[in-house]
Amino acid sequence: MNRYWTRIEFGLAILLVLAPLRARAQNRPFLTSTEVDKLRDAQGPSERIKVYLSFQQDRLGRMEAVREASGDSRDNIDDLLNQYISIDNELKDWIQYQFNHDGDMRKGLRKLLDEGPTQLEVLRHIQSSPGPGSSDFSMSLRDAIADMNDTLDGATQALAVQQKKFPQMAASAKAEARALKKERKQQKKLNRKERKMRNRHHKNNNPDDSGKN
Repeated sequence: MNRYWTRIEFGLAILLVLAPLRARAQNRPFLTSTEVDKLRDAQGPSERIKVYLSFQQDRLGRMEAVREASGDSRDNIDDLLNQYISIDNELKDWIQYQFNHDGDMRKGLRKLLDEGPTQLEVLRHIQSSPGPGSSDFSMSLRDAIADMNDTLDGATQALAVQQKKFPQMAASAKAEARALKKERKQQKKLNRKERKMRNRHHKNNNPDDSGKN
């Protein structure tokens, strides 16, 4: 998994999205129709990260509720864990896509790095306090923990790059704007000079024009 994110660190990330997110919207058994609509509305790079985090938090809350309820909870928890992993994979795809296309995710990445460790604590608590049938979802639980760790590593690297990149891009844009303004000012000066020369040339070649009025 770490190989996925080390490409981000060097700014050479290969787009891992196999299909546009819109195309996947019709085949997301791990999301409700309401959640799909929320994703569709969250077009901003950071906003969508926050939405994915809320979906993951929802799955964690439901896992804890199932564990506290009586009865056999193995299948429900395993299903919720797989949903959590699928959401996390889409979150990674989104971060990868935005990183490749210079989408400013700094606010969303900070929120991910703030809330992700807390989600990890919940997953590790489930792992450290097994109940009846825990072995049936232990593999999914390990995968969820590993995936979130991987996501946090990648988010840390991506944020470090973007914190350097975007101020530099802003400074470069300002420098370009200043250079363009200077160039336009010089061009206007040249245009005025050329007009004066044309007028002088016209008067010299048409001396009668000066006395017509």
